[in-house]
Amino acid sequence: MVLWPLVTTTLALIPAQLTAGQAPDLAGSDLERAVATRPRDPAAHSRYAVFLERQGRGDEALAHFRAALDLAPQSAEYSYNFALALLQHRRAADSLAALDRHPSASGDLLALRGAVLNALDRPADAAVALRRAVVLDPANPDSLYDLALTLLKIDASAEATALLVRGCRRFPGVAKLHAASGMVAYLHGKNAEAVRAYEAAVGLEPGAADLFASLGDVYDATGDLPRAGASYIKSLRLDSSVATVHVKLGRNRLKFQQPREAGEAFAAALQKDPANSAAHFELGKLAAARGEHEAAISHYRQAVAATPSLKEAWYQLGISYRRAGREELSLAALEQFRKLP
Repeated sequence: MVLWPLVTTTLALIPAQLTAGQAPDLAGSDLERAVATRPRDPAAHSRYAVFLERQGRGDEALAHFRAALDLAPQSAEYSYNFALALLQHRRAADSLAALDRHPSASGDLLALRGAVLNALDRPADAAVALRRAVVLDPANPDSLYDLALTLLKIDASAEATALLVRGCRRFPGVAKLHAASGMVAYLHGKNAEAVRAYEAAVGLEPGAADLFASLGDVYDATGDLPRAGASYIKSLRLDSSVATVHVKLGRNRLKFQQPREAGEAFAAALQKDPANSAAHFELGKLAAARGEHEAAISHYRQAVAATPSLKEAWYQLGISYRRAGREELSLAALEQFRKLP
C-alpha cells in the first residue's frame, strides 16, 4: 500500500508592476498596443506575456517573456518568469539554461531552480538550491515543503523529518506540511502519528481530495477499515476522476465481504482509466470467484497488457486459462509468471 503522492509547490508568475495611474485590469488589446508603442519597455512585454500565458497562448508568451529579459537582463523578476514559463511548458533543460545565464541569489529563483532540477531528476542538486532558498526566505513554507520532499528522494529522511517538525510548528496552518509529516511518519512505521498528521491536514483543507485519499491509506494501515472506507468515499465525492481511489475503495469493500460494491468501484475506476491494470486484476479475481473464467481471462489479459510486470496477474491468467480448458495458453502464462522477478 502506497500513500497518496505529494507534489511540489505550484509556482506562480510574477505580474509586472503597473506604472502610477495605469488601470489594473488591462485588456489584451491594450497590452498588445503597449508593446507595439513601447517595444523597448520590458515591463510592457512582461505584462503582455503574463496575459498570453493565462490565455493558453504559450509560444507567444515565451517570446515576450524572453523579450522582457533581453531588455532587462539583470531583472530577477523577468528571469524568474521566463524560466518558470519554460518549466511549465515541459522545457526544464531550457529553463535551467535560462537560470544559468541570469543567476540570482533571491529565494524565489533558488526555489524555482530546485523545481527545475527536480524536473530533470537531479534531486541532490535540487536540495542544494532549496536549502539556500529556505535560508534566504525562512518565512516561505512552500520552499520548506519542497525541500522536505526533495530530501526524501535522496534518502535524507532524518533531515526531512526535522525540517517538517520545525515547519509544522512555525506554520501550523499549512496543510501540506502536516500531510508531508504524515507521509514521513507512515514510512517510518509510526502509523498513529501519521493518522494525527493527516487528520490535521484534512481539517485545514477539507476540500482536498488527495489528502482524504492519503488519510484513507493510513487508516487502512492501522486496520481502521471503516474510517479508511469513509475517507476514500469523501475523496471521491470531492473528486471522482481519480481511478486509483476507486480501486482503493473497491479493495476496502472486499475486506468487508462486499463483492458487489467492490465490483462497482473497480468498474468506476475503468470508466476513468480503461487501462487501469489494478482494476482489471481485481475484476478478474471477482469473475474467477464466480466461475466466469472467460470474463476473468479478459480482465487478466488487459491487466498484463497494461502492466507486463504484474506477476500476480500472469499467475491468475494461467489458472483461469487452465480452468477454461485452454492448457497451452495456461502454460505460456505460467511460464511468463516464472520469468518475472
